[in-house]
Amino acid sequence: MSELAVLAGEGLLPVAIAKALFLKGTPPAVLSLGETSPLLGSFAECVVSVPEISVKRIVGLLKEMGSRRLVLAGSVPKRWMYGGGPVDRETIEWIASLPARDDHALLGSIVRLLEGQGLEVVSYRSLIPENLAPEGPIAGREPSVEEWKDIRCGIGIAREAVRLSFGQALAVKGGSVLAVEAMEGTDEMIRRAGRIGPGGVVVKMMRFDQDERFDLPTVGPKTLDCMADAGMACLAVEACRTVILDRDRFAELALGYGIAVTGFPA
Repeated sequence: MSELAVLAGEGLLPVAIAKALFLKGTPPAVLSLGETSPLLGSFAECVVSVPEISVKRIVGLLKEMGSRRLVLAGSVPKRWMYGGGPVDRETIEWIASLPARDDHALLGSIVRLLEGQGLEVVSYRSLIPENLAPEGPIAGREPSVEEWKDIRCGIGIAREAVRLSFGQALAVKGGSVLAVEAMEGTDEMIRRAGRIGPGGVVVKMMRFDQDERFDLPTVGPKTLDCMADAGMACLAVEACRTVILDRDRFAELALGYGIAVTGFPA
């Protein structure tokens, strides 16, 4: 089996990583959590479904497969940490014992636990450089003058908010914050914002001390679908620290929806 494995959650990020490894001639083993993409099977050496999340079981499977290096990618519903999903009792109890359970602290604790078992957690940033957001125009139209005002406003507020580690995105319209992302995720935040003030700007960035090995902000076609449904008009993401999935489809949707997408410097 491959020395490198991908612990895959939902979404297209695990697919992009597996494809990049496949094209390098080193297809990974994949441990699949939740409703992962069927496309993973096209690029993986094998796909092993994990029907119940158990840290002990995951570590055991990796050792059985001979995988000593691990990429963490994809989303896992946050409600699972409260017992609302397929997580074993021992893992739930371990999570409950942590002194802090915000995104930053929880992911860091999981990584330290895996590393304590002799596993190396590998950064995926260098595997998919073509997916990193550039600075400046990315897709769709140019932001309007009013949208640029809201982008600058949103960046200033986001730089303060992300330090508190309860989300990576917020929505602004006319200098007012419509919604701030919490545990529900960016898509649900966008839907909330649209119910209050359609036509707003979404700003997404990462905290300065976030671990880039396993927790880069990510946007993709689904983000733009949610924005279009909610009537949101502009997306601004942090350049070089945000992953854009399925770039061709992303650009096509931005153009079709008339959404401005731009990258701002870190």
